[in-house]
Amino acid sequence: MASIVGWMFVILFTGLICAIGWWQWKSYATLDRRIDSMDPSLLDSAGTRIEKVLDAPAGSVVVPYVAATMVPIQQTVIQPAPVRMVKEH
Repeated sequence: MASIVGWMFVILFTGLICAIGWWQWKSYATLDRRIDSMDPSLLDSAGTRIEKVLDAPAGSVVVPYVAATMVPIQQTVIQPAPVRMVKEH
């Protein structure tokens, strides 16, 4: 009787370890596809951890455990510098 219960625990834990391994493999296998397709759910996904920012405006930081939000920016118009005309005599 004790050996049957022991084997049931072995099978249960083996199945649990296999399920966790499959879930981890699936998330790694789909990550590149999601990045290539620019999936916006990557920003809010609980399974995605952002460790560093590679392409962001100066001053951007990663704040852990905070949901990503889109912040509108103001467009600035760059005007040419004023030119002073000087006549040479």
